[in-house]
Amino acid sequence: MAAAIGSLITSLPLAHRLNASDTFLPADALTNSYCLCWTLAALFSHATVIINSVAGPGVDLTLASRSIAPTVTVISAETAAKLHNTTATSVTSGPKKLAHYLETRMLTAGRLPTDTLLSKLNAPARAAIGSTPGKLRLVFVSERAGHDTPPLTSQDLSDLRVYTKSRVVYALTAAKVAGAIAQTNVYDYRTGNTPPNKHSHFGVPLSCLEIKLKDTPELKTTDEQSVGELLVTGSSVAGGEVHLGFNGK
Repeated sequence: MAAAIGSLITSLPLAHRLNASDTFLPADALTNSYCLCWTLAALFSHATVIINSVAGPGVDLTLASRSIAPTVTVISAETAAKLHNTTATSVTSGPKKLAHYLETRMLTAGRLPTDTLLSKLNAPARAAIGSTPGKLRLVFVSERAGHDTPPLTSQDLSDLRVYTKSRVVYALTAAKVAGAIAQTNVYDYRTGNTPPNKHSHFGVPLSCLEIKLKDTPELKTTDEQSVGELLVTGSSVAGGEVHLGFNGK
């Protein structure tokens, strides 16, 4: 687990790493190793860690954070989907749709939206997270392999960046792997790289493990494509090796 915690810490650029001024909220169950490892990383970084009873897959993040002002939080994919759906339904007027479109265009250009005169006059819909709006800076979303979780597309993740006004990291996790298998970069704002109703990409593997593609009777790795069953090895894997039970490329 120590290797996984170290890999998670170093996976963030220096400017965005957890520090003593952060308030960290684990809004997912601590039985999820991704949430647990980030919580331990927050303690190691001297951040303020707030643990409450409202935590687990599919919780209402608004309720979980209503009496605190987190700067960093870890949530499940179910919670992220719920937050996205709840906030998206409030975007009904033309001006709100225009404001959302403009900030999405800014993300597509590779820049996180900041407060401007236009955004102050017509702010996009924001999710009510924490007692101090706008303080949240980083959201970690955990996708658990082998669970029937709602798919988060690259457009959903882009919407969450607008709704939360923070950077979003999307991670693939598994029960037998401490921390994460892979996670996206905090500066990765790409959209349109996943079809509707499909999961977005998960970025690169953490430095403490390797991902291999094992040939199956139906899928073979060739010079033209790399496909097969996902096999994870490394110091953060229980037993040193685990088959994830599904295919990838």
